[in-house]
Amino acid sequence: MNNSLEDLLADKSFVLWLRGEATAEQKEYWDNWLHDNPDRQLIVREAKNIINTIDNEHEVPDPYEELEKLNQAINQYESHQQLNRLISSYSNRGNQSYRTMTRHATAALLAIVVLLGGALSFFYINGTLSGSQELAKTQQTERYSTDYGEKITFRLSDGSRITLNGNSNLTFSTTEKNGLSTEVWLEGEAYFQITHLEGDKQRSFTVRTNDGTVSVLGTRFVVNTFRGETKTVLEEGKVTINNPGSSANYELSPGELARFKADDSTITIKEVNTQVYTSWIKDKLIFENTPMTEVAKRIENTFGVKVVLSTKLTHETLSGSIKSSNLNVLKEALEEVLHTNIKQKKEQLMIGTR
Repeated sequence: MNNSLEDLLADKSFVLWLRGEATAEQKEYWDNWLHDNPDRQLIVREAKNIINTIDNEHEVPDPYEELEKLNQAINQYESHQQLNRLISSYSNRGNQSYRTMTRHATAALLAIVVLLGGALSFFYINGTLSGSQELAKTQQTERYSTDYGEKITFRLSDGSRITLNGNSNLTFSTTEKNGLSTEVWLEGEAYFQITHLEGDKQRSFTVRTNDGTVSVLGTRFVVNTFRGETKTVLEEGKVTINNPGSSANYELSPGELARFKADDSTITIKEVNTQVYTSWIKDKLIFENTPMTEVAKRIENTFGVKVVLSTKLTHETLSGSIKSSNLNVLKEALEEVLHTNIKQKKEQLMIGTR
């Protein structure tokens, strides 16, 4: 086969192999391909770098801008309605000037209808309008999901960014009611960089999980709902935690982690190294005296494999930084750090076992 970089990246099984998502048969083929030709290490590294730089971004429209477009369209439409009434007063004259004016008015009105239709379609899909301009009673939402080992970044028009980690689901909902309100429902893990807005642009932003809510105006934080609870780590700014079982809200400070459950009124707070919880957005996993059992859970949640630890390793802790762009890279890094062999058998990752 042709082993040029372009041809390799066009081969789906090769890309899956680099991402740690290949079938057992595909993995065996590419492992042997690389083993038999060690000089191909360079082109493999180049291919990995290209794949790792791919950043799938989804831009979410700004409801304020769309609302302004709609208002302009309505104003123009009303102006042309007045023009049509004026034109109708000359309808009995039947002269050329009337026909010319009617033709121009009709063309202009058609353009307005097209513009108006485009503006309306956004609100039928993404929410409702306030007051007399309310067009859709039923609010619509959009849902996004990631597979194991996949990340997606959403870039909002106000500069905010949301990065959804692997094996996660996120649902968007934005409404115009007593000010702009954005809510997301999260299952899994996501990192939020929410821009603080002032004046007319100010809006509330709420992350909802099965265990409660995290409310912000502008800040950077991560939310994780794996393992039957919600964990929130604040990197910058401030957020408010609300647990339905608790009678009071808690305002989190930078560098703090909050843990809470739906069936427990207690909100547990502790100071942490935020990089341990946010490093995954840069394709790294940072550990700080982290029990290997927790490391195993992180790998399982992100890559969808069952991790089997040797008896000795279940009592060990791990500190350091490990690349995690895909499962193969993570496995190689762990082997170096732990000084042990790691074997992958189908959907199992066996660390330190024979």
